[in-house]
Amino acid sequence: MFNYDSKLNQRKQQHTDGEFSLPGNFVVLVLIFSLAGSTRASADSLTEAMRSSTVPVVCLVSSINVGTGSGFLVADGKHLVTNRHVIACTDEGGKAGIMAANGELVQAAVIWQSAAKDLAVLRVETNPGGQAVSFATRSAMDERDRVIVAGYPGAALRSIRDFGRVSFAEGIISKFTELDSPEGTVRHIQITAPVNPGNSGGPLFNELGLVVGINVQKSMTAVLVVDPAAPQGLRQQRVPLGEGVAWAILSDELLVELERLHLPFKAARSKPNAFTAEFGRQPVLFTLLGLTMGLTMLAVGLLVNPRRRVMLKDALTRRRGLVTGHVANPAKAAQTPVLRGITGPYANTNVPLDNEKIAIGRDASLCQLVLPADAANIGRRHCTVRWDQATAAFWLEDCWTGNGTFLDNGERIDSGQPHRLKPGDRFYLANRHCQFEVALETTP
Repeated sequence: MFNYDSKLNQRKQQHTDGEFSLPGNFVVLVLIFSLAGSTRASADSLTEAMRSSTVPVVCLVSSINVGTGSGFLVADGKHLVTNRHVIACTDEGGKAGIMAANGELVQAAVIWQSAAKDLAVLRVETNPGGQAVSFATRSAMDERDRVIVAGYPGAALRSIRDFGRVSFAEGIISKFTELDSPEGTVRHIQITAPVNPGNSGGPLFNELGLVVGINVQKSMTAVLVVDPAAPQGLRQQRVPLGEGVAWAILSDELLVELERLHLPFKAARSKPNAFTAEFGRQPVLFTLLGLTMGLTMLAVGLLVNPRRRVMLKDALTRRRGLVTGHVANPAKAAQTPVLRGITGPYANTNVPLDNEKIAIGRDASLCQLVLPADAANIGRRHCTVRWDQATAAFWLEDCWTGNGTFLDNGERIDSGQPHRLKPGDRFYLANRHCQFEVALETTP
């Protein structure tokens, strides 16, 4: 049917073999729609991550005396950060709380506060449903960097339905500055993004969604205004002193306190290069761009090389079973994912794994693999492990333990972050006296 020796036939096939040639317009359309859709998807994903981390903070003295502000989740998602002045009512017997993702008000306990830094760390008993933030330090930011204020400004509350909806505002870093106090110097960021009453304590994100500061105040001054209802017909009112002037407390001021409280966090300590920064902003865009380029190169290769088109057609024909003499591959033996005890109470014991997590620890009410109650170095719910059929991999996660979960090479895995394991990998809890291995066992 095909004559490889005939140049004329090759040229004809370039124009008439419509089954495998892809029109140039089709490739262009695929590229355009992929880029447009992925750009929007990346932006939506980043916005949703910032929204999920930001929570409204309230301070209640009575049913008619309620202060509001903003905050954001850190560490295990049960801790949050806000300004100290937002929860100042607790000094007089008031109660602090937050609004969870389901709309319920949840009481919070103040575990640390600093009047000098105007910062506070709160804890709630249950995860309110958002995700903890990651940070960027002073070394990872510069003047004129784009920043995003997130929070709950009171001026945006036009109805009860607006309460709990995050507002975003954009600006740039104007300069880095300091504020002296009797307890020391506190570093701040001056920004052009608007910060209004109610934004206090909320996160200041960079364009990669990392927290660079904690919103604290805008440029305001007190003036006297005429008010017939006020004593002597005058009252004091705060008004903006300037436009595009607001401040946030530098993230570094908070991170040192989180370390002292032993609350884990992730922080970028250097500025990413241009490619890394763009990939961080739009990961979906870059992934689809790579796929689109690959498809485009394949299409071009088929268009310019008739022999490859023929080979592809022949391969597809054989794959569809239209060529006789097909030999079936022998059936593979089934493999069962298991967790195998190496040392400790479960040594030489195999536990089947599936998509459901198996928790290991001392508390029988929280774990499926229960360790002795006197194993003080093991957490009540120390870690979890599972097999994921979709990725064909094992996943290990430390449950925020003090003594940690380690890989066989001694590397401690990050708490709350699933770590991928391959068959044959080993890990241990606190020390090598309690070690496990993940494996795929062949069954007939």
